Amino acid sequence: MRSEILDYIPDTLLNCQTQEAAGSVDELRGLFMSDFYPISPLIGITNTSYAAQAGVMDERWAARVVRGKKIIAEKTMNELNLDNLVGIVYGHIRIEGLSRHAVAMCAGRLMQFARRYQQSGIAPDFEIADLVRDGEESTGMSSSIDSADAGTLDAAQPSESKVTPNLPKLGAVPTIERIVGDDLWRSSSEGRAIALAELAAYGSSLPEGHIDAMFEHAAEMLIRLWGANGSSEELVRRFAELIQSCSTESQLPKTGTDRETIETGTCQLLKTMRDLDPEGELLPPAYPCAYHELLAQKISELTGVEIMVNTSSTGCVITFRVE
Repeated sequence: MRSEILDYIPDTLLNCQTQEAAGSVDELRGLFMSDFYPISPLIGITNTSYAAQAGVMDERWAARVVRGKKIIAEKTMNELNLDNLVGIVYGHIRIEGLSRHAVAMCAGRLMQFARRYQQSGIAPDFEIADLVRDGEESTGMSSSIDSADAGTLDAAQPSESKVTPNLPKLGAVPTIERIVGDDLWRSSSEGRAIALAELAAYGSSLPEGHIDAMFEHAAEMLIRLWGANGSSEELVRRFAELIQSCSTESQLPKTGTDRETIETGTCQLLKTMRDLDPEGELLPPAYPCAYHELLAQKISELTGVEIMVNTSSTGCVITFRVE
């Protein structure tokens, strides 16, 4: 963008040899080249009015911290990595008890956009029309974005009311009843889907290999829990129960005397995670199915039971057999 702007500087000015003119050129170049050039949308930080944006400034990687529509800081970094982004953003937010994890989630999304820019060298126009610095007033106008993009700030930065519902305060503890059946399953399924989604989204924002290591460790810990009593049969059964709990439509059709089969129908985990990320921008492909496939592979190796996982866009079919 800035190179295009410089194309409009007359050659006579750029090529002039006088010290005065040369100084003018340097100042003009500095005016454009030192500005923060955003390479990501504003990414909100959960439960706050703060957001952050990745960019390039002075030919270095940079981050911008925004509160509401006011620019709090724009800082460069020596190296593009998650720790540097978290440090810049976290260091400019004045909220007592702020979760560093919430900032890391934001920084992870910024890293995804920065990596795309690093690979392609181009980025959409992420300029925000009415961001202002201290002492400035918003004009509501910007020559670098169209009016159709004016909602970028609101869309990219979730407001506190969107993240945390504005609910009435209760004067007494509501009656809590024991839940069974579908009611028990629904709460467990939703909690599991959120945990898997957040873990997958965070892992995908880290350098290559981190997400695999995270789910590898989770799988090993779960298998250690299930196999604590030394029973291979119990380990296979617990995995079968996990798969069935992905959906209220799960069935166990008889497909032969030498095998057992589970058909999940519509997988609620998959549906919940897609509801969270309808555009497919936050969650890496294949999850949560990839985690279940990893569990199946490890349990097969431990028990000698072949576990075949066939996934689809809505659910999966799991087959257990021993040759």
